[in-house]
Amino acid sequence: MQNFTIKRIEQIDALRGFALFGIIMTHMFEGYLASMTPPQYVGFNILYPIDRFSQIIIQNLFVGKFYAIFSMLFGLSFYLILDQKKDSSSLKFIWRLVLLFLIGFIHHIHYRGDFLTVYAVFGFALVLFRKLPDKIILILGLFLAFNGPTIVTNSISLVQKSRQEKVETLNETKNIAVNNSADNPVTKATAYFDLILKGEYRKLLVSNSTTGFYNKYNYLKFSGRLWVIPGLFLLGLWIGRKKWHEQIDKLPMLKLISFSALIGIPLTIISYYFLQPSNSEFVRFVGSIAKDGSNIFMPLLYIVILLSLFKLSATNKTASLFIPVGKMGLTTYVLQSAFGVFIFYGYGLGLLLKLSGTAALGLGLLFFLIQILFSKWWFSKFKFGPLEWLWRSGTNRKWQQFKNDEKQRTANIGTANGGA
Repeated sequence: MQNFTIKRIEQIDALRGFALFGIIMTHMFEGYLASMTPPQYVGFNILYPIDRFSQIIIQNLFVGKFYAIFSMLFGLSFYLILDQKKDSSSLKFIWRLVLLFLIGFIHHIHYRGDFLTVYAVFGFALVLFRKLPDKIILILGLFLAFNGPTIVTNSISLVQKSRQEKVETLNETKNIAVNNSADNPVTKATAYFDLILKGEYRKLLVSNSTTGFYNKYNYLKFSGRLWVIPGLFLLGLWIGRKKWHEQIDKLPMLKLISFSALIGIPLTIISYYFLQPSNSEFVRFVGSIAKDGSNIFMPLLYIVILLSLFKLSATNKTASLFIPVGKMGLTTYVLQSAFGVFIFYGYGLGLLLKLSGTAALGLGLLFFLIQILFSKWWFSKFKFGPLEWLWRSGTNRKWQQFKNDEKQRTANIGTANGGA
């Protein structure tokens, strides 16, 4: 039983590390911009024909897929930390979220694409819904994870389209005036893009700590992640309650791969063709629904494939490479942002307009490989990642043992509670 527990925890860490691989690749291709690209800079990373191909791969197979894995694991971690102990207090977990928000705030003012603050805020939903029965958790989680609220509101807006067109016609002159004002999103995006290019560090900190949060909220609302992230949290909680993580070896992997692939791949293809700007509003609406669906089934496909690789002796070692970076997931994520900001922003190397998207992916892959080596070395000497140690010490309100003793250096057993 002990060996099974160790293996189970390692697989969870590996999934977290795999998710972080997809996250850095996505952000590197996007130049760690975390903002709307101004019209005059659209395609800033498409310098060679191969960059178009890289763009298709990232937009369809990476964007929205890997953060979904990370989010579900956050919900599962909630179960492992708190929910499986029915008589435990929620106050400690709430304090843990407060500390995560503080870490995320420091991260956010340097990179407004931070999702630690978002996780900290949405994490309260797990506490609020903790006492709900499994069936309600599953139904609510699925509705939110598939972006149900946005689909409903968009459906209503399509029905009322004729009425909206009349309003838009009446306000056409007013909209032109607004579009030329400083409050226009394009104007704001251009100003922020220029700050990044110029590398005005202090101004960037001020921008991120003020309008950056408003920008983040608008993105969460526009993208639907305002609903999707809590939904994924709840699905992770439901998975924990059903103890699927304890029965990985018993899961029908081939059936799950076939099921998720037969649904996820067609949805991905449909979303790619239907979301083209030249299509009608209704076709793009259908494409957006397909996109939301693919952001659930494709991550499921990735998860099952990675778990299957653990079963094969030929690929077990390769899959295990993700364990150390996943075990120190918080540190790994923040270091990735530090690297990306250094590469692209003006107060670093300033390569935002000089580096092609494909070259950026190459740098991201190289840095992730370095992180694998670093994290493996780190855990040969220490029990926790640096930020994980601070987070755990703050949560328990006392300094935790940092260095491994001799027995721990030999065993180096992972823990599922190390990351976000």
